[in-house]
Amino acid sequence: MQLTRPDLARVLERSVHADPVADVGWLAAPPPRSRVLRERVALDPGASLTDTADALFGWAVHRGAGLTIAPTGPADLGVTVVQAVRVGPLWFTAPCRVVDVVREPDEAGFTYATLPHHPETGVESFRVLRDGAGLVFEIHAVARHDFWGSRIVPPAARRVQDRVTRGYLGAARELSRGGRPGTA
Repeated sequence: MQLTRPDLARVLERSVHADPVADVGWLAAPPPRSRVLRERVALDPGASLTDTADALFGWAVHRGAGLTIAPTGPADLGVTVVQAVRVGPLWFTAPCRVVDVVREPDEAGFTYATLPHHPETGVESFRVLRDGAGLVFEIHAVARHDFWGSRIVPPAARRVQDRVTRGYLGAARELSRGGRPGTA
């Protein structure tokens, strides 16, 4: 947490050799006291799974959600990304490592796990799926508060997580329409 925009390159350099503090298995078996979040949104009927997945793997959904990011590359196994979010006058950094990637004809996406100095401890999965009704974008996250401020004021931490999640969903929907997130 800091009052000035963080130096993401420096945080990325510090995080690239860190080990994840959560396991992808948390999605199937959440640990005690964790929050489970599962949200999905229908994508444009004319959307291409490949194009939408390419935008996801290129971090467009994260940027479209309003996050400032610094990745070591496109989302792929072992890639590290540091995200920054501003909450009022404060900036928070959130380093993560991609721990799972899916590229199938009817599903594409990735899961990342948090690294040390992330405000939460957990995992989050982002998927573009083809179901009976068309394409959907799905987020599945399991996390618990790690930052002292999150533990003292959990409702505020949940509001920030919900805001970012709504941003991801809106950005994916806008990208599936061929637009840029944040444009009408």
